[in-house]
Amino acid sequence: MASTLDLLLGSGPGQRAVVLGAVTMYLYLFVKRPTDAIEAIKNGLKLFARMFTLILAALLLASAIGALIPAETVQQILGDTAGVGGAIVAGVVGGGLPGGPYAVYPIVSGVQAAGAGIAAVLALLIGYGMIGIGRVPYGLVFFDTKTVALRLGIAVPATVMIAAGVYLAV
Repeated sequence: MASTLDLLLGSGPGQRAVVLGAVTMYLYLFVKRPTDAIEAIKNGLKLFARMFTLILAALLLASAIGALIPAETVQQILGDTAGVGGAIVAGVVGGGLPGGPYAVYPIVSGVQAAGAGIAAVLALLIGYGMIGIGRVPYGLVFFDTKTVALRLGIAVPATVMIAAGVYLAV
């Protein structure tokens, strides 16, 4: 059970830094620019309302990974004993994960909790950042097809090489 302090400030140093940073910023805004502080809170709450279902769904999906994919399977494919192939598979799979970090990070965390090794977890995150297949439609809005295809053509083999390097390094 989480303590009251964990509920208010977060359960780890990263969460606490964000919460305390937000509190500090809003204290400053309320003292120096109260109208801006109120407007910022309204905007933040609107954004939260728009993102709530997606964040909730991602957290629930991450929690369900253990039920969807048996831990033995995760350990076999992405565990420490999966070898360099497991890290490469993780990198490529990570490249196909849809959504922003608010959706992907809980999923990767769930895979880690199910038994993925550190190399696979890092490769998932690297693949997500480098390949980012979910960003292709957005990229096509701003760039021509050749540019987007070249980005993917470089990102996929780079992810494979980096994932293999990460496995060897950790």
